[in-house]
Amino acid sequence: MQTTLAPIPAHVPQALVRDVDIFAIQAIDPDLHIALKQLQDESPSLIYSPRNGGHWIPMRAHVIERVLSDQEAFISGGAWVPPNPPGSLPLIPIQSDGQLHRAYRSFIMPYVLGKPLKDAIDRARALAIELVEGLRDKGACDFTRDFAQHLPIEVFLSLVDLPSEDRLFLSELAEVVRMPDPATRMEAYGRMYAYIAEKVDERIANPGSDMISRIANGEVLGRPMTRDEIVGECAQVLFGGLDTVASMMGFIAAHMAANTPLRRRLCAEPQLISQRIDEIIRRFGVAGPARQAAADVEFDGIQVKAGDPIFIATALHGLDERRWTDPLVIDLDRSATGPDFQTFGSGPHRCPGAALARNEMILFLEEWLKRIPDFALVPDKPMISGSGSVMGVLSLPLQWEV
Repeated sequence: MQTTLAPIPAHVPQALVRDVDIFAIQAIDPDLHIALKQLQDESPSLIYSPRNGGHWIPMRAHVIERVLSDQEAFISGGAWVPPNPPGSLPLIPIQSDGQLHRAYRSFIMPYVLGKPLKDAIDRARALAIELVEGLRDKGACDFTRDFAQHLPIEVFLSLVDLPSEDRLFLSELAEVVRMPDPATRMEAYGRMYAYIAEKVDERIANPGSDMISRIANGEVLGRPMTRDEIVGECAQVLFGGLDTVASMMGFIAAHMAANTPLRRRLCAEPQLISQRIDEIIRRFGVAGPARQAAADVEFDGIQVKAGDPIFIATALHGLDERRWTDPLVIDLDRSATGPDFQTFGSGPHRCPGAALARNEMILFLEEWLKRIPDFALVPDKPMISGSGSVMGVLSLPLQWEV
């Protein structure tokens, strides 16, 4: 289903309006990123969509960089895309700014740096080896169901001390980021909040050393966190940990299956995986954070007014030929000193789990290609992907010779 059309603000020229629904991007053979690239090629620096409450979409890298980096002109704590359903809790820390954002973020960072990061990577590698070894002799799998929904999610669940048996339930709820219907989205949010609230109560009564315990018993700006803040932050942590890495992993696996020369070079020169992982990640942005203009700003003659919502498809930064030569190509010889990719965002809101996600991509490719170097898409079982606040791979059948 498509969302309803919102009125076009008076300051938005009709020439900039495009009927683009972020929940209904149509994949092209079967790559959502190629569809976004086609839209980018046909568009000015910004377009305005009347879907999902009405919002701007920056189409070019220089606009995305400005919106993500200028925290004074573009705030995270205002209007969101899609609009938050009435009664929903704010997602923290992503929907906050300034000192409050830094305070919320401080509960997360100790778990994704230093020894906790190393321990998480070690767990991820051991699990990756176990998963691939279990698949190798089968000759086929659904990569999403059999690998991507296990590896990053199991590692994340260990950081928050949640049981592995809750993985399927939680991964289904994480689909809220691709649910276009507000009522369905609100119902999914409600189930996630109810689940989290129960865990929060347990950690307040019997705190451990995990991330949820730290959030549940934390203070911000000299005061205890409110219950809404605690549940909102724990929910955001779960959404980020359960879906984003698995989604990117699926797009990368599909590309490797279809691109034999690239895959074989990485098999022959495995050191390139860690050396050029940023180039691989650059090609497959999945997240779509939002901002609200806090001041009137002009981009290439286009007027964005204070109060306007903005949806940032981070994938479009990595697809802009004005920043990257042949952006659809993963070029392992591309200079590592080129422009910064924005797949994980930038500025104070850069994804706190970026280092963990980056390392999970490295170890996935290292351990998979070591054991299953030649694999392909299944012709009569096409990849299924979905768009939304996070683009994701819902199903990815792969096959290989045993």
